[in-house]
Amino acid sequence: MKKLSFLWIAILLTVCGAVTVSCKGKKVEMKPVKGVLENPIGAQEAPEIVGTTMDRHVLDENFENILNDTAAKVSVWSLVRCGEEHSSDGYGIVVVNKGAATAFADLRHGNAPSARYDAASGDIWITGGVMEGTGVLVERFNLLRFQEQGYAYIAAAIDPYDIQQALCSELNYSVNGDKITLYHGEHELATVTNTVNDLGDFYEDAVWIGEQLTYDVSGPNLYVHTTPGVSFVTGKVLHYDDMPTISARVTLNNDGSYTLSEFSIVKER
Repeated sequence: MKKLSFLWIAILLTVCGAVTVSCKGKKVEMKPVKGVLENPIGAQEAPEIVGTTMDRHVLDENFENILNDTAAKVSVWSLVRCGEEHSSDGYGIVVVNKGAATAFADLRHGNAPSARYDAASGDIWITGGVMEGTGVLVERFNLLRFQEQGYAYIAAAIDPYDIQQALCSELNYSVNGDKITLYHGEHELATVTNTVNDLGDFYEDAVWIGEQLTYDVSGPNLYVHTTPGVSFVTGKVLHYDDMPTISARVTLNNDGSYTLSEFSIVKER
């Protein structure tokens, strides 16, 4: 009987060991993040007074300089106001290339536009807010190039909806109690602990992007940044208190398309 007892103990230990390994190897349930933007934002039209102001072809106190490359003689200006009584509503960009000025009245720059000139390619990157508000900052990226005469044209643009959808196809998350883990594919990016405790449980689709989509054009490579928000069963307002910002490199192709790579966390909240 003792031999049988030892045999059963050995079997039980083997089974328990197998269960433990199985539990450790069990994949977490990952879900794709959802997108807030339901449709492309598309091209926007500036107020008539913006076009009237820019038709004067005078870069005066109504404009703000956002890029000035003295070596290349290239500068970019955003229209801040249309005289003392009227705002530009965030519209109006002027690009100057060796004295040739090109006005883009319908190009929206928002409150804090940024621009970069790449001397090697001759391209200009411009990004600015097309949706701005409390907890919301959504930017549009524009690639500008020059014609032989020196005048600029928009060679490509990335609609916020399109970049949102591209990110949604790459980013996943899982929920374990109060912990949310973010992934690029199956690669873990970050795990955070939710501290919001007065809105009930997480909503069925807990993690969303689209309210915060910005670009970093400060270096030789282009990056898009997004901060996911968390949705709860009480109310539909997204909460960002505990969520990090995700960065992805955007590689532009000659046909205006792009690919995403180098996903990482750029800022812990």
